[in-house]
Amino acid sequence: MRVAVLGAGLAGITTAWCLSQDGHEVVLLERNAAVASEASGANGGIVSASRAFPWANPQMLRTFLRALTRNDQAVRVHLMRWDPAFWAWGLRFLDYCRASRYDELLARKVRFVRYAQSQLAEIAEESGVEYHRGRGVMYVYRSAQALDAGVKKIEPMRAFGFESRVLDMAEARRIDPGLARAPIAGAVYCESDESGDSAMFCRGIVDALKNRGAALQLGCEIQGLEVAGDRVVAVRTNTGPVTADAFVCALGVIEPHLLRAFGAHLPVYPVRGHSTTLPIIDREAAPRLAGMDDAKLAAWCPMGDQLRLTGGAEFAGWGRAIDPAGFRRLHALAAELFPGATDAAGAVDRICRRPMTPQSTPLFGTARYGNLWFNAGLGHMGWTMASGGARITADLIAGRMPAIPLDGLRIRPA
Repeated sequence: MRVAVLGAGLAGITTAWCLSQDGHEVVLLERNAAVASEASGANGGIVSASRAFPWANPQMLRTFLRALTRNDQAVRVHLMRWDPAFWAWGLRFLDYCRASRYDELLARKVRFVRYAQSQLAEIAEESGVEYHRGRGVMYVYRSAQALDAGVKKIEPMRAFGFESRVLDMAEARRIDPGLARAPIAGAVYCESDESGDSAMFCRGIVDALKNRGAALQLGCEIQGLEVAGDRVVAVRTNTGPVTADAFVCALGVIEPHLLRAFGAHLPVYPVRGHSTTLPIIDREAAPRLAGMDDAKLAAWCPMGDQLRLTGGAEFAGWGRAIDPAGFRRLHALAAELFPGATDAAGAVDRICRRPMTPQSTPLFGTARYGNLWFNAGLGHMGWTMASGGARITADLIAGRMPAIPLDGLRIRPA
């Protein structure tokens, strides 16, 4: 069967790989000039299964409500707060924030990310791609009180079988000498979490797909659908129609006009983050492991001769406007944590629009059109979740029962 995959980020490329493994003829359509040009090329680089906490929780409820009136915290709401799509998303999010729903959301998300991490390992082994893969992630805390709170926070994850080690400052610095001058009191070290350059991974998978005969069309922007009854015949693009037997929507942030044309109810809203990639100029001063700074709600990840830092969560609508202050905060954090390690003058700064669902887990299935499948809403854990969503999508297209239950992960028609 010929399958057209719309979008060549992590969701689309891993789905294309799984479809190719199943013997399908695959064509990837991407509007940018290169693959992984949006969120997949600017994410934090961490595969953090042990941190599969749903965004929707009672504490986040208070943070979200404060963000409606003030913008001096990690979560910010800009003037797009009057966007009807934002309010529709926000009301669903507030409903999920109830304490009575948290255990259900957590169990569902943990089940999904565990499966997704296993599928990432499988795709990496099958393809043999290189992507600066690192094992173990360091979650650092700046005070003894913060460390105690962090240990308490991960207790539910221990119950799910995630192992971690609580480290004092000396032990954290022994495991990662790059933390030698970082202002930390200790850390939680999770050896089962991992990291890597997802854009490099995507490029490697695409090269392998091309060797199998898959096609890639860059600069190909989706404009609409050609339909016959309840089936899609072709997608309309700026370079002409593309026909196929089945179609997969893996576009990440789906623009509102396309969402209406696709005939699905997808409560996915863009949550913007900042990303900076800095050249490493002193390897001894740079971190060896990926990590997260709990106080700043920011992450870092070494990627070869570069260091990626990401942070922030802004509800700013569908635009791509750049806020220089967000990048300055990340540059300052790099200098504070790893003094002398990087060159801020050579930084590449990017906005990362994360396609978030209110429940912070993705959505799969079909809606109005029986041969248009969705792999949507990977959100702030796209690198962690993508490979699991890819295998689920390929299984659904093949008529197979996915390996994990899809309760709460199904979309519905508009």
